[in-house]
Amino acid sequence: MEDELHLNFNSWICWFYTQGMGRTKGFSPRHDDIFFFTKSADFTFNLDAVRVPQKFYRSVNNMRGANPGDVWEFSHVHYCQESRTPHQTQKPEGLAERMVLASSNEGDLVLDPFAGSGTTLWVCQQLNRDSIGIELSADYIALARTRLGEAFKGFDSIDPRMKRIPKDLNNPAIRDEYKVNHKKWFLSHHEHEMKAFDRAFAKKYPETSRQRLLFDPAPKG
Repeated sequence: MEDELHLNFNSWICWFYTQGMGRTKGFSPRHDDIFFFTKSADFTFNLDAVRVPQKFYRSVNNMRGANPGDVWEFSHVHYCQESRTPHQTQKPEGLAERMVLASSNEGDLVLDPFAGSGTTLWVCQQLNRDSIGIELSADYIALARTRLGEAFKGFDSIDPRMKRIPKDLNNPAIRDEYKVNHKKWFLSHHEHEMKAFDRAFAKKYPETSRQRLLFDPAPKG
């Protein structure tokens, strides 16, 4: 990549997944490597689009989120999932989502020279990017065409950290504003996670303003 194509190496990303090939001798593989190269030192990188939630609320923190780092956790596309196709190495949509969001803007053209089941093209379609896919297999081309015509119901995978609720959100005004922003910042295109997030948020920060403690004076009248 560097010597023949004269690209610039930027990052070595480790994609970690919890399930994969099993082995009886030796350790089972649980990661793939992703190499991030750029054509020049001047390249698009939209950090705000791929941040992950902070662990704690602090006034000095950027509550828009933190850099996701170079270790990413996304589950495999399991055979029982609705989005699963016959392609043997289908990649999770959340994985492609992060790459596309980080490295392109709306209206940009994204090239996938090994289109496979069309995951990258499908993600670009939902994120308002144009895309070109190249694929040798006629069967996979037909599969990708069918996939691009399906209704969007949310991406099939998400970084678990996107559901992380910061601790110490004690100010009600800040907490309410953050809850709205969290959904917009971190759960966009993952609508199926919204209800679970609301339940987890309510459990972590139960409403107490309408509850009267036993030792509180009884209301008059």
